[in-house]
Amino acid sequence: MNRRHVPIAALAAAALAATTLTGCTAITDTLEHVHSESFDTRADAADGWVGVPAPSWLPEDATDIRTTATLSETNAVIAFTGGDPTGCSEAARSTLPFDGRYGGFEEGSELPDEVLWCGPYELHETPEGWLAWFNATEEGQTPVS
Repeated sequence: MNRRHVPIAALAAAALAATTLTGCTAITDTLEHVHSESFDTRADAADGWVGVPAPSWLPEDATDIRTTATLSETNAVIAFTGGDPTGCSEAARSTLPFDGRYGGFEEGSELPDEVLWCGPYELHETPEGWLAWFNATEEGQTPVS
């Protein structure tokens, strides 16, 4: 390899390494037109939430927060561990999580008929923590509209 090709090879290796380090999630997200983020704490989530503000019901002691939402913010799913969500009330479940990467349910058979409603989000406590989801009921609706 001559000297002119060394920078090109180095650049290709760096690009491959970056792709490998970011993993398949970034590639899958791009193909599915969604974005995913993860945060260690509620404070981190409040600072780095993408698309819309972090939900106010997310507990202060929430940890291991993972979220995936459509680019239009019309569907979202959130998983977290920690305390109980705040400002919620029990009511009938109306939808299923749009994405199963955090333990969603293909046919909803594992979901109870009653869930917590925290604003426009439905929440269910799982053995791993909490699973929350938002699905727009009208075109262009987001969790904050």
